[in-house]
Amino acid sequence: MTKNLLGLSLCAVALLGSAGCKDLTECAVDADCQDRASALGQALFCSENMCVVGSPRGSLCAEVYPANSPSDATVVGVLVNTVTGSDLLRLQAAKLAIDEMNMGLSAAGKPPIALHVCETSATGADMLKSYQVLVNDRNAMAVLGPSGSGNVSLISAEVIHAGVPIMSWSASSRTISDLPGTGLFFRTAPSDLLQGPVLAKQIAPAAISANSVGMFVVDDSYGTGMRQAVLGANSMIAPKPSLTYKEGVGTDEAAAVKSLSDSLTSLKAQAAPQVLVTISNLFSDKVLTGLVTYGISTTPPTQILMSDGAKSSKVLDLLSQGTAAEQTAMKTNLARVVGTAPGVDKANANGIYNGFLASFGARWPGVDPRTSAFSAYAYDAAYAVGIAICSAGEVTPTRVSEFLLHLNNFQSADKVQVGQSSFLNACNRVAASAGLALQGATGVVSFTAHGDREQGLYERWTIDTTNKTFLSTNVN
Repeated sequence: MTKNLLGLSLCAVALLGSAGCKDLTECAVDADCQDRASALGQALFCSENMCVVGSPRGSLCAEVYPANSPSDATVVGVLVNTVTGSDLLRLQAAKLAIDEMNMGLSAAGKPPIALHVCETSATGADMLKSYQVLVNDRNAMAVLGPSGSGNVSLISAEVIHAGVPIMSWSASSRTISDLPGTGLFFRTAPSDLLQGPVLAKQIAPAAISANSVGMFVVDDSYGTGMRQAVLGANSMIAPKPSLTYKEGVGTDEAAAVKSLSDSLTSLKAQAAPQVLVTISNLFSDKVLTGLVTYGISTTPPTQILMSDGAKSSKVLDLLSQGTAAEQTAMKTNLARVVGTAPGVDKANANGIYNGFLASFGARWPGVDPRTSAFSAYAYDAAYAVGIAICSAGEVTPTRVSEFLLHLNNFQSADKVQVGQSSFLNACNRVAASAGLALQGATGVVSFTAHGDREQGLYERWTIDTTNKTFLSTNVN
């Protein structure tokens, strides 16, 4: 029970005043909330003896990296879904960047950076609650992530209210550019306004002229924005069939899976087009499982075009699941997939991308960051935030935003670089002037006044079904 300053419970105070008392304790464990949860139709958890939506605050943001971070470390939050999402590689890339930058900060006699990691996969309410924990309880100066444009939308009002900037490595919806607030919504992933035309170019002209292009799109800001960008790039594309479905995490997943199943049933009831543009994210593996037989028997088989959300290790894992016959069918299915995604700067003369791959491999042996479209984007995101923190002197969220916006000139010949050996030099130069750009593993990174990445590289990817890996070629 809650106590007053004299150590008496509120109930005791009430009884002393002859006012009576009501015990407000609702629960001791999560199971105590089951009846209320069933009545409300949503999951409830026990937090401080109250049944609440979303995971208890105390269970959120449980990891601090490095684990031995001192009390004077500058806190940077990170919002991830490593359980049902594809954020593990991205988190590892961010941790690699933190390790490298902390070596430089130590050499310069400055406090290190500590990542406070928030796993948001349990319920749909955890994304917002985790951001609030980072800002209000942990005093975060900036937040890395979240993945996905829909997740940015979930926390956007709180970001504006709190004024603590986020830096997403994969949120690409065009709608983020329209959010109010300057220097709060940064992203190293370029807008879908740029990716949409690249994806549209992959559609065979014969399919467009035959009016044989379909679309199967996740119904959120990412899917809607990408769909509009593809259609806006070529007015001759008239998708039919055109269906949408929902995605969800944690306790929202069952309803979302039913939405996907129902939409797939509707899709299969219609004639398969020559090309099916499929814009998916968390459920990309489930979507591709549902499409195993769709359009395979046509001549030629329906080509499946996908965007960056589908380039994940969970898609490659499909090649190892099920019986031998099921694996053979999946191999045939995935062989027809062509996708686009933000690319990386493989040709950079300084070898920054190859250096990232080598450092990642040394830090995380046996793990290939190329199985996610956004591993290198997370690395660059962490570096951009770290450079701004190092440049700021007295670190506040406002000053982090201010120095991030010193990276504001894509055309600049004056570039600072990511990487351990370049970090302190980058800090000094960003502290001294604006009009710079960051040479990252993903190419040249610079931001508009709103926080959007000004330009980006793109790739066309396919799946090597024998070696179970992605093959990619840069295109624009």
